[in-house]
Amino acid sequence: MGSLFSYVMIIVLICGSAKGQASNFCAQTWNEFSNCMRFITGLFSQPSAQCCDSVRRLNMMAKSNENGPRNICQCIEDMSRTYGIPFVASIIQDLPIKCNAHLSFPISNSMNCTTM
Repeated sequence: MGSLFSYVMIIVLICGSAKGQASNFCAQTWNEFSNCMRFITGLFSQPSAQCCDSVRRLNMMAKSNENGPRNICQCIEDMSRTYGIPFVASIIQDLPIKCNAHLSFPISNSMNCTTM
């Protein structure tokens, strides 16, 4: 999992679309969301406590500014497309239930954050 985070951070640094504050926002989003990768890709049957804590922190980030949900969505969409990460749709739907948290941003294999 550490290598996934390293790759993500490299992409953050070279990603042309993420600059300044947006780059920091995506770096934080990717750092938090990486804690859930094993669950949402079907490798683990339950999200870790760290994943659920990250979901809660992402929700706080989403609520911290007007474009928070769209920005988080875009960062996760970019991460998914960059790495070709196959989110398991039924597991994504279970994430808020299993973490007892509301997702204030969308996650799916067919995300299009520009429509938010």
